[in-house]
Amino acid sequence: MKHAEKNKQTGNKIRKLYHLDREDAEFVREYASQKEISESEVIRLSVRKMQKDTGSDPFLKLIGTVDVGLNGAINHDETIYE
Repeated sequence: MKHAEKNKQTGNKIRKLYHLDREDAEFVREYASQKEISESEVIRLSVRKMQKDTGSDPFLKLIGTVDVGLNGAINHDETIYE
């Protein structure tokens, strides 16, 4: 299978290989089975949760990008709709 064909099948996802401890692998398998999702989706959901927990949310980069003065939190509607 050509590389371009393989990318077409997986979309924007990148194929990775990871090693898990036996207990972690069993948890992933059981959780996936209970939720009726793939084991890969369990890993993706876990990574997204870690991003939120560590403040890696891309929207956090927007904080402080607008100068609204001292009462920005109070008068945010006026600032947004000006």
